[in-house]
Amino acid sequence: MVYYLCRRYVCTNKVLQAATAAELSNPLIFQTMSNTKENVLTRTYKGKFGDQVVFRNRGELSIMAKPPKKSLTSASDAQLLVRRRFKVASRWAKQALQDPATLATYTAMASGMKSPYVMAVTNYLCPPEVREIVTSGYKGNPGNTISVVATDDFRVTGVNIKITDAYGILIEQGSCTEDLSADCWVFTATTAISNTTGVVVTAEAMDVPNHTGIMQVTL
Repeated sequence: MVYYLCRRYVCTNKVLQAATAAELSNPLIFQTMSNTKENVLTRTYKGKFGDQVVFRNRGELSIMAKPPKKSLTSASDAQLLVRRRFKVASRWAKQALQDPATLATYTAMASGMKSPYVMAVTNYLCPPEVREIVTSGYKGNPGNTISVVATDDFRVTGVNIKITDAYGILIEQGSCTEDLSADCWVFTATTAISNTTGVVVTAEAMDVPNHTGIMQVTL
């Protein structure tokens, strides 16, 4: 298979023969990035070729793209903040993937152009969320339960519950047990209280990078 560089596009000879002039001029059909699984010459290429092409590997795909260009304008405060977040996420991902178990977990989630590294960075940038706290089963008695619905783009590793009275005094706290059949986390109370009015229930969910998501409800 022979590759040609036609204007901004990287195309195979077969594609060029089948394409019309209108199709060749349509950027929606011919993108500025080409990929292939079959070319034995390019599938192991990585890095920059002169100032014309950058080769990347994503899974089984070999990708040819235009080299990135450095912006001539100064970055805004918001852009600098985003860059810092990605830098920290990248550092965490590289370190986390040194652990064989963590690498295997992210590898199982990776597919297509999403490498284990990309999955780890994405997971770091997306903290877990507590979607709902169900307190209908809690009446202030030992054995009563509180259910928590928590989500994460990768995996929720644990959920903690803290119960305080109307004045902020701790009543009890502890970890939840995951209920896979109900797709939620369940906390079982051990402390008796006479009145639940004004009681505050705080749920905290955690993910693999140890980021947290918090929600509170007042009874």
